Amino acid sequence: MINRCEVNKSGEVRENYIIKSFTAGLLPLIDNYGYLMTQVVEENDYFAVRKSPLQIMQDSLLYYGHDLEGASQASRQALGNINMPPVKVYDRIYWFPIYSKEREHNIWLSANHVDRYKAENKKETSLDIGKKYTITLELSLRAYERKLNKARTLEKIHHDRFQEIDEDTPIETNTHIIKEYQHPYYYFAEVGQKPNNEKKGKQKIFFLQN
Repeated sequence: MINRCEVNKSGEVRENYIIKSFTAGLLPLIDNYGYLMTQVVEENDYFAVRKSPLQIMQDSLLYYGHDLEGASQASRQALGNINMPPVKVYDRIYWFPIYSKEREHNIWLSANHVDRYKAENKKETSLDIGKKYTITLELSLRAYERKLNKARTLEKIHHDRFQEIDEDTPIETNTHIIKEYQHPYYYFAEVGQKPNNEKKGKQKIFFLQN
């Protein structure tokens, strides 16, 4: 599915875009001159961006500290050696591709914003993206649900792993966490003494279990 030029009522076209928690979909869009852009669909709005869906996904992953290849490898480590794996963009935000991730004309969807869908026929599925946008995919209902469920399974696996880390971390009553960071492969925490204590803080890295 590739849209011809279809921007919002204001005709807004942006040069760059980074995925946020309220971003719902990245759809390929061809402008009036034949160039590939992206129809970015948010929960309550949509507009065009002068980059391909793949470029926006790559830019967003780099912005949040990893890349598409690393995110895909982390997904396969959790889900098995599957084709077109979903990816974790950042904390609790999981996306999945409709077609191969290497395709510039790909469609990317957020697992958090695509719950309303139905079969149009045996080979097509229509879905609401956010609150103001509806598309029809050349994809059966069962195939679409498999993709969505893989993204949600990945989220659950990651949640359970980080929960294990929290349970295994000893509680030190005279310390507090200065800063922490969750990466697909490890959890990092810098633990320091409470403000009235002058002892130097400690750094801890917990590697996720397979």
